[in-house]
Amino acid sequence: MAITDKQILKKIIHECEQALQNGKTREHAKAVQTLADLLLDSEEQHSSINSVEQITEKEWRQMVGEKPVRKTEKVELDEDNGGSLLDF
Repeated sequence: MAITDKQILKKIIHECEQALQNGKTREHAKAVQTLADLLLDSEEQHSSINSVEQITEKEWRQMVGEKPVRKTEKVELDEDNGGSLLDF
């Protein structure tokens, strides 16, 4: 189950309210900082996923090392010379 941004923001608000009520500001500030980092990290992951979708097929092939398929031309052999390399 994924944690939504809204849930994180509600938890940040709750931590701020607790800091005002009981005076343990430093402990609650650390909790808010951790929650904010979590929120920022999730946004960075979303932006990196969007950037992956913008990669073209050509760029993908270059990154994974696939070479584009080249068409080979069929070479016609002269039957007058024979089919073997040893035929002179």
